[in-house]
Amino acid sequence: MLNNIGIGIDIVDVDKFKQIPFESKPGFYKQIFNQTEIKYCLKYKNYHEHFAGKFAIKEAVKKSIRNRVHMIDIETYHIKSKPHVQLKKLASNYSFYVSMSHEKNLAVAIVISELTI
Repeated sequence: MLNNIGIGIDIVDVDKFKQIPFESKPGFYKQIFNQTEIKYCLKYKNYHEHFAGKFAIKEAVKKSIRNRVHMIDIETYHIKSKPHVQLKKLASNYSFYVSMSHEKNLAVAIVISELTI
């Protein structure tokens, strides 16, 4: 039995982020993403895709773990173009395996979480 394993998946419509431009609603983004994540996304012309991808990862993380966690407490980052996750709280209790992709107007993420005892 896999009591310590969780899985989460999420799909996001990129157009929803296009409808809320960062320039006009930075407060919306700051409730979900930390400064490092915002800076990462805004360096791309198509930043909406990157915000949607990170949002999908965060939602997939929430679905994969037993504990309640706020979006802002889930930090996404990249190492060699591969997405990774860490939690600001409970960080030492979980390991995450992340896959994310975007195609046209969709971003999808799948997360496998492992609770370490």
